[in-house]
Amino acid sequence: MNFAKISIREFVEKVSDKSPTPGGGAVSAVVGALAASLVEMVANLTLSRPDYSDWHAEMERVISLMQEKRVLLLDYIDLDVKAFDQVMSAYKLPKETAEEKEKRSLAIQEALKQAARIPYETCRHVKEILKVSVIVAEWGNINAISDALSAAELAASAFYSAKANVLINLKSIKDDGFKENLLHEMKTFTGEVEGALKSVREITAQRASIRI
Repeated sequence: MNFAKISIREFVEKVSDKSPTPGGGAVSAVVGALAASLVEMVANLTLSRPDYSDWHAEMERVISLMQEKRVLLLDYIDLDVKAFDQVMSAYKLPKETAEEKEKRSLAIQEALKQAARIPYETCRHVKEILKVSVIVAEWGNINAISDALSAAELAASAFYSAKANVLINLKSIKDDGFKENLLHEMKTFTGEVEGALKSVREITAQRASIRI
């Protein structure tokens, strides 16, 4: 099933049923795509206003980037589901002989790495969306500033949700180098996300007296 192509109602129902997929990682990708769409909307609403002409070129750049991000994140819905399914399949491999045990262990480790990589990539993309939301919050159409704030808040939520999925998979990975690299990256990403979200909140408080 291509989860990116089913209706919103169907997706919500799939998340709620007894199957572990689609789970938090896939939902993070959906929320991130929605955040990108909101940023793109604010940019479009700014581009349609001649009184914001000084920022039209920047808004065109924002629109192009957000189109790219939302398409990528929709792909990550199914990539996340596949990554989890691979982990489950690896755990089901036979483990009767020493050779089978070794093969199973290697398969589990590789599957766990992929299951960590996918939400890591989601984190990377939504972090960029959040940073761009600062631009539309500060220079975008004032009438859509609450949408810029909504985009930032959604992107931050998607980031922390995806981050949780990175961390849970890293706990079972034995490759210390792989773990340390992703943990370092996630720490850096988190700082950037927190900084960008703070900026958007401050800008919307200043421009429109919206305080969260």
